[in-house]
Amino acid sequence: MNFNRITLMGNLTRDPELRYTPSNIGVATLGLAVNTIVGKDADGNKKTEVLFVDITAFGKQAETIAQYCKKGTPLFIEGRLRLRSWEDKNGVKHSKHEVILSAFQLIGGNNNGKGIENDLPLPPDDEDVPF
Repeated sequence: MNFNRITLMGNLTRDPELRYTPSNIGVATLGLAVNTIVGKDADGNKKTEVLFVDITAFGKQAETIAQYCKKGTPLFIEGRLRLRSWEDKNGVKHSKHEVILSAFQLIGGNNNGKGIENDLPLPPDDEDVPF
């Protein structure tokens, strides 16, 4: 049995780019920055890890995101992870993971480009992260 589902909440890193396929289906590409608090530094300040994720949306969802969202917009997304591979004009192979959007929700109102933080409890300072 397999399961491929991802849920993220963060802020758009750029304005969505909307294009159309030859059969007139909207395709939007967007970037999402997800901030996660990972502990505290020596001075007791929160340490944040930022993950940048490329997302692709199709159809009406793509058009809606392109119409109502811009850089800095907070967004909650659900989707599946996909590995995309290609070869550039010099014959060099590239690959990257991206999220194919299945659902989204706008979060809050205009926050003037300020980020969303995951306010999850921090692990105790003496606890090692197992990985």
